[in-house]
Amino acid sequence: MMNISRFRLYATLLLLTLVGSLTVAAQQPQFALVPPRSVVEGRNFNLTFRLTDGEGNAPSAPQLPHCRLLYGPSTSTMQSTQIVNGRMSSTYSIDYTFVYRAEEAGEVVVPEVSISSGGKALRSRSATFNILPSDNPQGAGGAAAGGQGGRNVHADDHSTQTPGAVGKDDLLVRVSFSKSKVYEQEPVVATIKVYTKYDISSFMVTTQPAFEGFLCEELPVNLEMNLEHYNGQNYHTAVLKRLLLYPQKPGKLSVNSGKYEVTIVQYESVNMGFFRTQRPVEKKLNTSSNAASLTVEALPEPRPAGFNGAVGTFTASAILSPELLKTNEAATYSYTVKGTGNIKFLNTPQMEFPAGIDVYTPKTEIDAHVAGANMSGTHTTVYTIVPQEQGAFSISGVPFVYFDPDKHEYRTIDIQDINIKVARGAATSSAVPEQKALNTEINDILHIHALKGGEHKAPAYVVSSLWYWLAYAVLLLGLVSVVLIYRRNIRLNADVAGRKLARAGRVASKRLKEARGYMQRHEGEKFYEALSQALRGYVGDKFGIAPSQLVRDNIASRLEERGVGEGTVKEVLDVLDTCEMARFTPMGSDTEMSAMYNKAVEAIRSIEK
Repeated sequence: MMNISRFRLYATLLLLTLVGSLTVAAQQPQFALVPPRSVVEGRNFNLTFRLTDGEGNAPSAPQLPHCRLLYGPSTSTMQSTQIVNGRMSSTYSIDYTFVYRAEEAGEVVVPEVSISSGGKALRSRSATFNILPSDNPQGAGGAAAGGQGGRNVHADDHSTQTPGAVGKDDLLVRVSFSKSKVYEQEPVVATIKVYTKYDISSFMVTTQPAFEGFLCEELPVNLEMNLEHYNGQNYHTAVLKRLLLYPQKPGKLSVNSGKYEVTIVQYESVNMGFFRTQRPVEKKLNTSSNAASLTVEALPEPRPAGFNGAVGTFTASAILSPELLKTNEAATYSYTVKGTGNIKFLNTPQMEFPAGIDVYTPKTEIDAHVAGANMSGTHTTVYTIVPQEQGAFSISGVPFVYFDPDKHEYRTIDIQDINIKVARGAATSSAVPEQKALNTEINDILHIHALKGGEHKAPAYVVSSLWYWLAYAVLLLGLVSVVLIYRRNIRLNADVAGRKLARAGRVASKRLKEARGYMQRHEGEKFYEALSQALRGYVGDKFGIAPSQLVRDNIASRLEERGVGEGTVKEVLDVLDTCEMARFTPMGSDTEMSAMYNKAVEAIRSIEK
């Protein structure tokens, strides 16, 4: 009994000490609407409002168009506490959930809802979502919907996703363009999207679609699954890839179909005696995307003089710095183009500078970013010039000519000529003064003195001295060293694959460090993306695989060809498969991320050995 009392006393003292050393962060109450998702006509759905770090009465149910309130609100509470760097923070939230029925397809606007908490009125922001039409019983092509046997499969109803054959309209991968017709060099966005009525547990790209005839710029994508109505049917959709394309030639440009290996989840009904439940059953499928095409119109003829392929909307200017020039002193002439279009792929303007001014190879500086479905930024060409003669000169401005696809016409921006005067620089020679100074400084020619009788010294030849031959040997050795180093640098610069191989380990370590940072911050989606990039980049650099060929089969075959053990190959593929699977299935626990990180590190170490 005495031991129990003493234990309670120690526990109480420890708890008081811990609480005294921690600071609980006070939070201001917040009230917000949990963002609603799209719902299918005729289905019930939840609308949830969340009050965080506060107490209050339940809000009134908002009136929603095309919807009927069934009941609510029902309340649920959640509390979490965490300690970071000796600081304790606690979060308490109350969810108020209303249940509605989607009566009619259309857009629904959720109005602002207010609640009183702690004597203050809090309001949620308004939001919108869509009620999608129900599935067309005739399906996409006018025939009975569903797979073989006429099964009707609904994306939002697991009870219809029973094991069996998968219809051709139940799983699609589509390549689509944002426009059907564009000009040469006019940007167009290509989207690769998966449409599925089933949950997806893994998705592997075996053959990427080839965009030949385009300059490509990959755009960031959001890997969230959404419910979308397409061709009379409702699908879960996810954007796999988005590309900003610039067609390089007129005509009909086609994109060949890609190939994909997909594992879907069907649900089998299981009788548990007093009740029935559903058990997930995986099914592996191979599918292909459609072959899309785009009509590209040639730019109008005749093309004006000075046009070098710029398509979009631009402004142009030129400046000289400094404005006061001196001989033998460098200056810069900057030709800057700003705007939206194929800014990243502009050609260098053909400048002509006056005789008497030396010009060095121009340097191009590009600062471009994607803005919507186009690219904006600045393209600057910097010419370094060095005047060699004094006098007045004129640098002729080269007009900038571009094609505006919205107005279907060429436009010209005139660049003003820059008149300059070149003054004598500090290093310029002046014949008369410097010759006089030179005469006064000559001291290496001495007067001839006659030798006294009997004085005669034997001539001393330089080649007979030891220091002469030592200096000669040192110079010869230095020349040979310079030649060898120069040839080695040329060989290393030409060996791109060798340089990639040499730095493969360092680059992989840097990428793994980035992935470890995401893991420590519990950012699962970014962790798996960074881990996949680290492992793929390492294999590509190590074995000379192009980024476009870093698919599962190519990686496995190349590792086996280079003698990598079967166990290591399996570890590499397991990590890549898990990272790809995480794009569609939440896998963000610390244990899973730590296991995948350690497996990737061990795989790289095994390959290095």
